[in-house]
Amino acid sequence: MKALKLLITIMIIGVFVVGCSTNNSPGTTSSQEVKQEEAKPSTTTETASETPTPEPTYDLKGQTVKLGVWWDGADPRTVAEKDRTPGTEELIKLIEEAEKKYNCKIEYVKFGDYGKYVENFTTTSLAGEPFADAVVLELFWAFPQLVNKGFITPIDQWLDMSDDKYIAWMKDGGSYNGKQYGFIDAPPSPYGIFYNKTLVEQMGLEDPYTLQQSGEWTWDKFRELMKKATKDTNGDGKTDVYGMTGAYEKTQMLAKQFIYTNKGTVADTVDGQMKFTMDQENAVSGLQFLSDLYNVDKSIMQPVPEDASKEFVAGKGVMYAGFSWEFSGLKDNMKDKELGYVFFPKGPKADKYTSFTAYGNMYMISKYSKNAEATAHILSDISLGQKDKEFSVQSWQTNYPTPELVDTRTQMYDNISYMGGYYAVPDSGKLFEDAVNDITERKVAPATAVEKIKNPFEAGISKLMSETK
Repeated sequence: MKALKLLITIMIIGVFVVGCSTNNSPGTTSSQEVKQEEAKPSTTTETASETPTPEPTYDLKGQTVKLGVWWDGADPRTVAEKDRTPGTEELIKLIEEAEKKYNCKIEYVKFGDYGKYVENFTTTSLAGEPFADAVVLELFWAFPQLVNKGFITPIDQWLDMSDDKYIAWMKDGGSYNGKQYGFIDAPPSPYGIFYNKTLVEQMGLEDPYTLQQSGEWTWDKFRELMKKATKDTNGDGKTDVYGMTGAYEKTQMLAKQFIYTNKGTVADTVDGQMKFTMDQENAVSGLQFLSDLYNVDKSIMQPVPEDASKEFVAGKGVMYAGFSWEFSGLKDNMKDKELGYVFFPKGPKADKYTSFTAYGNMYMISKYSKNAEATAHILSDISLGQKDKEFSVQSWQTNYPTPELVDTRTQMYDNISYMGGYYAVPDSGKLFEDAVNDITERKVAPATAVEKIKNPFEAGISKLMSETK
């Protein structure tokens, strides 16, 4: 959990604080519906026009709207003036305008104990005074537990999700059972493949970015490149350079990426019911692909190193899989090398490149908030919306050394999907790890390894669903 907490915290800082990003959320009081006036037909032949629906208005009479988080620095107004980016300045402006518009104060409230964060939220909610009107929640905390137990409320009852202002990641990761609960204006750090472009050129290999741009960055091309890059360079009978040194979160994350980039899933939720799906064809094919890379081609560094990024920096592999926020550290440690970054290759069942993340958090509205509806609109008003992408691209253009890196990172902004829903299942992480270790270390056939964990995984799902009714 410490490692998970650290990762999530780093990602959150990148999404909500660094450069230009921000967050937001929704609410639950009774709707103030404003009915359109029906246009009455005139006695002339002119076509009648309808009066536009006016925007709902709220006067909170000086009340404080609280936004709950578990980290420092969420409020952009606390950033020193010398450190403010254009995105930070824009957020501050939006907050000040919202406070005037709604006649309220907006306060970021920190509850810093990550392990007891949900307990604090539910306890204060049941007492009738949630510690915040909108709280940042991990998606695997919210779905299905907090939804089914009635602690959070949908925001699409007040906000029109067809509005282009709301980003794709928010709609993908923040929806559950056909309703929108999560609100955010910046996607999390994507997960992709770093590659040593200098080494690729020296070895005469096809460039992954070029293949990506032509639509040819597929499993077949990836495997071909991996095999060609795996070499014994000094003739001692031992491999010195591998196609890939490994990944952040070791082989488990590679397995997840190959499952999901082939349109497979570990578990899926339909009509509010979660089902184990890792034994279906697309998922098993992804695990078989990993098995072939690891056991047949031996193009992934073996044994799996504790920190595959260090081996990548040392030149022991052409590729390394990781989060985009790792680029800065890699660049600093590989000053004499040119780096590239691409999506994971498309599986046979995939129709586009997608970066999948098992982690994500968004603002969600407490059903017990006395100003839930107004809070939803406030969050929308203080959201950067599509401007976040503009500010982000400007930052990447400054910090990334090549147009190729900027291009891939920009593509990833609109192509991130969530795959962490099954994290809510008790012991799911260990069960998944056991299956992957069986495949890669004990050479067990993927279908057999999956069948071994199916019953305990389904028992975990049953327990989860029964406890959240």
